[in-house]
Amino acid sequence: MTDELRATDSMWQGSGVDLDAYLARVGYQGDVAPDLATLRGLHTAHVDAIAFDNLDALLGRTVVPIDLDSVQEKIVRQGRGGWCLEQVVLMAAVLDRVGFTFTAFAGRTRVRTGSKFGPALHVALCVEADGERWIHDVSFGALGPHEPIRLAENARLEGDWSFDLLREPTGEHVLRFLRPEGPVELYGFTTDARYPSDFELLNHFCLTHPRSPFNHRMVLQRTQPEVRHLLAGSTLTEIRPEGPPTVRELGVDELLSAPREIFGITLDPGDVQALGKILDGP
Repeated sequence: MTDELRATDSMWQGSGVDLDAYLARVGYQGDVAPDLATLRGLHTAHVDAIAFDNLDALLGRTVVPIDLDSVQEKIVRQGRGGWCLEQVVLMAAVLDRVGFTFTAFAGRTRVRTGSKFGPALHVALCVEADGERWIHDVSFGALGPHEPIRLAENARLEGDWSFDLLREPTGEHVLRFLRPEGPVELYGFTTDARYPSDFELLNHFCLTHPRSPFNHRMVLQRTQPEVRHLLAGSTLTEIRPEGPPTVRELGVDELLSAPREIFGITLDPGDVQALGKILDGP
């Protein structure tokens, strides 16, 4: 029934998204409507199917375009993953096409940085559904939520993978991943609206700045129902609902096969060859 949905002409470009192709890419089946059931279903299907992927930056490309046409070609048609901003552009267009009302916001990543005051590089969406607002974040990677979480103080997302949302005295919200070994602060944020023009600036930072965490080593992440994987450099971390994460180092051959075999990423043969040269070193 996708042809019955509205065709919008907004800044989120819902009229330009190939919704049927996207739904096939993520394996979503059934009707879609601007309601909580659809929002949950799209969220889970997206993170299961589409990996966080920084390979364009690692391959030395000077531009990673985040216009909708480029993002659809890469993620939907070529079977690639994408980093945060690419995935948010795609997801926003999908939600706009379906008929959701939402805004974008930026978060300051805390996990692995140990700081509350880094640059606000992570972008997610705040979506209205069934009379409430929901944090809809499909691009944080292996530590991110698999479903939307309600935007409310002390909100919790329970299950095999659990999360909560706290409110600090400063007014900043903090999303936490609740692990058996203790809670992990993922990022702090306010819901001040961000726009596609802001995404361009953040994209440029991630691609070119020497302090960017994404332009000097391989970073691949994927969230699936039974297990989550994070590859940073040559270190592969596997996270399951119970027990501590397992960590191991990958050799060059394993690193070359990891995009497809672990993260479900389809790479052009030329990119595989170029990646091999990078991993082999000078």
